Amino acid sequence: MEKRSKASAVIKLLILAFILIGVPLLLYINCRDTLFNTEWLKQLPQMLMEHRKHAAGVLLGMQILQVIVCIIPGQPIQFAASYIFGIVGGYILSVIGAAIGVTITFHVARILGRDAVSTLFGEKKIDYYRRKLDSGQGLMALFLIYFIPGIPKDLAAYAAGISEMRFRPFLIVSTIGRTPGMLGSILLGHFFSQKNYYAIAALAVITAVLLIVLYIRRKDMLAFLDELENADKLTLKQRIEWLRNRK
Repeated sequence: MEKRSKASAVIKLLILAFILIGVPLLLYINCRDTLFNTEWLKQLPQMLMEHRKHAAGVLLGMQILQVIVCIIPGQPIQFAASYIFGIVGGYILSVIGAAIGVTITFHVARILGRDAVSTLFGEKKIDYYRRKLDSGQGLMALFLIYFIPGIPKDLAAYAAGISEMRFRPFLIVSTIGRTPGMLGSILLGHFFSQKNYYAIAALAVITAVLLIVLYIRRKDMLAFLDELENADKLTLKQRIEWLRNRK
């Protein structure tokens, strides 16, 4: 039984390593002149416009792959989606692709288990996310993880898969959390397709201001994440006092 258990653990680790390391490596070897080429990605909207009837399927597949294989940049895909299909169509395509991607990631982690995920990513990193997701404020923590720029979202999805969090709340909250970041690329793609350069300039200024504010307040937001982890352990009186102090 012990040998079988060890063999099972090794197989699970190898499967996860193939998904996270093997697949990206194969993609880079075979697609370094396309998916990993800045010039090719810039031409993606025009190329897909010439093959419009296949564009939705291609963009959906690329968005799913981008979430699972996080080294692929997501912004050019979302830009191309709204360039071709407008704001609503681009958002629907992007959010469906992202939802399918995190669904796969979540269930891969849940099937393969904590040992495989912790071994590959590092127990300290995974536990950092898992503790927050398993706290009484787990959904708020999840929203902030997906909302705050610069936090590795792929780790959050894997950590959620081995946490006590149920899948449906995870999917809904992670989708809401990633939406503001997605909308920047989606709006930019639409404005470029309309050659609305005033809107592009306004969006660039608003985005820059938001990123600066988020960067300045990043430490406070991360500290708030740490506080959320222990908030559920407080009494009602202590929670009220904690909320007052946060204000």
